[in-house]
Amino acid sequence: MVHGPPDPFLMHKPWARKRAVDEVPTPVAIALGAFCRRAGAPASPTEVREALSSLGAEEDFRLATLTENEPPARPLGPYAVVDVLLGTAPALAAQREACGYYQLLRDFLAADASVPPPGPHAPAFREETAGGPPDESTTPAQPVTPPAAAPQRERPRPGLAPTLAERIAPKRRLPGASTSPASAPRGRFAQLPSEQPSLEALDPQRLADVLAQHGHRPALLRALNVSPPALDRALEAAGLLPGAVESERELVLSTLEEQRGAVGRAAWALGVRASELLSWAERLGAMGAVDRIRDRYRREALQPAHWTARLDLLGKRKYLQDLGVTVDFERSVTEDLRRALEATQGAPEERTAVLANRLGVAPEALRRSLLRLGLLPATTPSTLPQPA
Repeated sequence: MVHGPPDPFLMHKPWARKRAVDEVPTPVAIALGAFCRRAGAPASPTEVREALSSLGAEEDFRLATLTENEPPARPLGPYAVVDVLLGTAPALAAQREACGYYQLLRDFLAADASVPPPGPHAPAFREETAGGPPDESTTPAQPVTPPAAAPQRERPRPGLAPTLAERIAPKRRLPGASTSPASAPRGRFAQLPSEQPSLEALDPQRLADVLAQHGHRPALLRALNVSPPALDRALEAAGLLPGAVESERELVLSTLEEQRGAVGRAAWALGVRASELLSWAERLGAMGAVDRIRDRYRREALQPAHWTARLDLLGKRKYLQDLGVTVDFERSVTEDLRRALEATQGAPEERTAVLANRLGVAPEALRRSLLRLGLLPATTPSTLPQPA
């Protein structure tokens, strides 16, 4: 028997699908699509979601951190970005993208996903096909008669696994067959075709459908690749601009409320950058409301109702930096804890527990906060209790 070498692509387990394409969050897909455009390898929404299906939901935060920054190498397509998250160096991923490695990987993964597993009683032979040499691993039970010339190649019989040559062979289209894909019902997670129509070709109803699918104008601008004034003129001519402005204003403010005034988190949830979110809010005339929301959460951070909330916020430095109150908050907490610690009676090793009981917080959380603020000396071997 002659056995070919194992397929390096199909045996690459990290590329196995970890979630359905429809389960990929839209903001994550939008962020990756924008990142790939900046990295010089734009991709269709379908290709972006197919690549993200190779990552679990727990990797979305790492992906968001990567896409918020400038690309470390170019070009980087969606599969190259996933490869970087799997541990590949960005420079090597860019070389693979440039030489067509990921295009070949997509073809092999698509072919492998379309092949049904062989049945339990499948015959142990394969038919010779015109797309490649005969499989010499087994001997057919009887000779195969070459089929007569026909406009369409014979399909493999049920129960037989196609050969590698059959999977990668180009598909022939029947004469007179339509080249347009079959129309599929649009569901909640349906995606538009990868090649978006021009803005001039969209009638008012179609423009309304496209806007509803993308959710807001910044996402629609990236999809149609037009300027903001051109899109606004088209929406105004269709009578959709006032409704779009009102819905976007409510979307921005509600998202900022959900993220407790943090612009960075709200921008990630909407699939834009923090600077883009602030410019967007200014165009919507919502900067006054944005400032009021952020001021309210700044006051709440500086004057929390309970010490448990203050110690919890002490560990959320990035959130405090977003609100711009890191220095004031840490100074206030340090001064209050120093006075409370000095007013607590007892031995040094007992004061933390006594103070925690008086403040109504967990002793371990208080000890970590005191160490972080430099109010409690770190435990050394000389201060550890000695065994009896």
